[in-house]
Amino acid sequence: MAAHEQVTMVLDDAAVAAALLDASCALAQLMRRELQLVYVESRAALATAALPSTQVLARSAAAWAPLAPADVERGWQAEAARLRTLAGRAGARHAVGWSMRVVRGALDEAAMALRAETDLLLVAGAPAPFASMRRPRRPHVVALDNGEASGRAALQVAAQLAQALGAKLETRKLATQPPAAAWAGDADLLVLPADALASLPAGARHAPLLLVGSGG
Repeated sequence: MAAHEQVTMVLDDAAVAAALLDASCALAQLMRRELQLVYVESRAALATAALPSTQVLARSAAAWAPLAPADVERGWQAEAARLRTLAGRAGARHAVGWSMRVVRGALDEAAMALRAETDLLLVAGAPAPFASMRRPRRPHVVALDNGEASGRAALQVAAQLAQALGAKLETRKLATQPPAAAWAGDADLLVLPADALASLPAGARHAPLLLVGSGG
């Protein structure tokens, strides 16, 4: 299957996966594509674990314990297994095929590399995804329109996805709003043309991103 016939989701934390997998599978179903899941093993985490002073406090433990690279490797294996289980369930619910691959590095660099492979890329590494909601409510999808054809394409995808998820849809014009307002952190998912990613203010990503277009 050609890369542009897939929806790709990239993440480095299985804890954010469940709700976002549903969104990704819903999008794949809408577009009649398969889902490609890319799990990023953090190179920085491995380097930190190699330091002699690194310790970890497990949830059930009463004291700090040393953390070794082998512990990180075992954690990655467990996370990958959990992701495969979650993806299998989400794929079955939405009747879409899926695949998964594992890469090592950093989330943002992996996302940048994947932009050349797909025109629908969901970057899940954000602190406030769907799954963190404390009480049930309609998800809030924000589409960022740059006033160009790529922005109209992103808005169309956002509208289709919001309808499928039963989400609230809001459109923000990048040309008429200050960058900080356009990227404000009250969205559960930001949908934007890939070529507008460069306008994202440093440190301003407060939600998962769905990049529409290759951005090449």
